[in-house]
Amino acid sequence: MKIIAHRGFWKTQDEKNTRKALERAMECGYGFETDFRDYGGKVLVSHNPPVGNELTADELFRMYVASGRKGTLALNIKADGLQEMMLELIEKYGIKDYFLFDMSVCDTIPYIERKMKIASRSSEFEPYLPFYKDSEDVWVDYFDGRTNIADELRKYIANGKMPCIVSPELHGLPYEAMWQMLKENGFTNIMLCTDVPDKAEQYFNQ
Repeated sequence: MKIIAHRGFWKTQDEKNTRKALERAMECGYGFETDFRDYGGKVLVSHNPPVGNELTADELFRMYVASGRKGTLALNIKADGLQEMMLELIEKYGIKDYFLFDMSVCDTIPYIERKMKIASRSSEFEPYLPFYKDSEDVWVDYFDGRTNIADELRKYIANGKMPCIVSPELHGLPYEAMWQMLKENGFTNIMLCTDVPDKAEQYFNQ
């Protein structure tokens, strides 16, 4: 299982999306999901509107390269119009193992035009994936924590897509049934975005 640490490998809520949590994820060899917005002409790591003192995307990518580029980067785009800045940074640091997601529909098109790697979204609210043919990955994010998604995952894999499953604890729900389903169905070479990457690593990979 390819582990994606949600907002880094944090131990307390206030560590989410911080340098400390993201460095810890890299040190453990996990991929990670993190959020981006712009402020003052720079791209910053921030889920909420930034104040300007957040970690910059430039610093984050520099850290990732220095750590050995371990793990997939799930780059959650929270603001429109970041295409040129993100492309410049991805090319500057030679980032290959990544996908961008959560952009608005209109904002996604310029990413595709620039041949950047995007993920489609699938959830109970998003049954139709408008950019499926342009996506290498699918962000599978069911807010109700449903586990009867094995056939859906098989379809994506058969179509050459890499699913990234949002683990239910991200929505305040128990994760055990989801993890058991993934393991029992042999989904061992997909991605799992989780708030407890150490427990996922032990459950799936040890």
